[in-house]
Amino acid sequence: MLEVSVRTVYRDVETLSLAGVPIYAAAGKGGGISLLPGYTFDKALLSDEEQNQVLFAIQSLQAADQQVGTLLSKLAAVFKKQNANWIEVDFSRWGFGRSDNEKLELLKTAVIQKRVLDILYCGASGDIVQRQIRPFKLIFKDKNWYLQAFCLKAEDYRLFKVSRIVELTLTDRYFAEEFDDAPPLEGQQPAPLSVAPLKLRFSSAVAFRVYDEFERKQIRRQPDGSLLVDVDFPLDCWVAGYLLSFGTEIEILEPRELRRQMAACAKKIYEHHET
Repeated sequence: MLEVSVRTVYRDVETLSLAGVPIYAAAGKGGGISLLPGYTFDKALLSDEEQNQVLFAIQSLQAADQQVGTLLSKLAAVFKKQNANWIEVDFSRWGFGRSDNEKLELLKTAVIQKRVLDILYCGASGDIVQRQIRPFKLIFKDKNWYLQAFCLKAEDYRLFKVSRIVELTLTDRYFAEEFDDAPPLEGQQPAPLSVAPLKLRFSSAVAFRVYDEFERKQIRRQPDGSLLVDVDFPLDCWVAGYLLSFGTEIEILEPRELRRQMAACAKKIYEHHET
């Protein structure tokens, strides 16, 4: 009925027990897992900071288009909090709120109900490929949503960037695997071919981007308002496109070879659009 495995039930029961909830199991006909009769939640079990953390966690569920207003109001009343609505979390992109939330809702359903997904996916090479996957975790990292899944074609774990899922269909096929041996997120990202130290100078006109996209310790403000940035970047096709996005507001100081490559790339772009 709950569409979870027996192992998941036992794990949840253990978690509740460790948290001090009086939960017990009765064997035989009519038995089951129950709370001690008359038990009520004691808000004193949570510190003021822990109560704020619970409210914040519930508030953040609205980012996935979950209707939690009533629950938030009830807990705020229990905790006697007047400002439970002090923060709003929205993971969707500007202008894509409805479509992003609809996609996340469909992915959440697939993960919770353990249903196979048919997807069309745009890989890093630009090719659109069709995949059948068993999704088991949604991950938000570095301003992007990712779907961790087991790919039936590759017979291995894969990480899919949600924004690159062109189409997805929720099938009627279910799976029971827990995927406890899935690799960590970082382990699924391909390592760059090489990383090199870069020294970059940005004009003050793009200072807002510099502070958005680089760590503060990497930035040195100059007397003329320009910004020097020392950063290690992978020397691959991504870095050229990224640095070109700053147009003439950036100067590559080092390495000299990358400076020459960028000049040649900019020249090709100019020649491509000249006529």
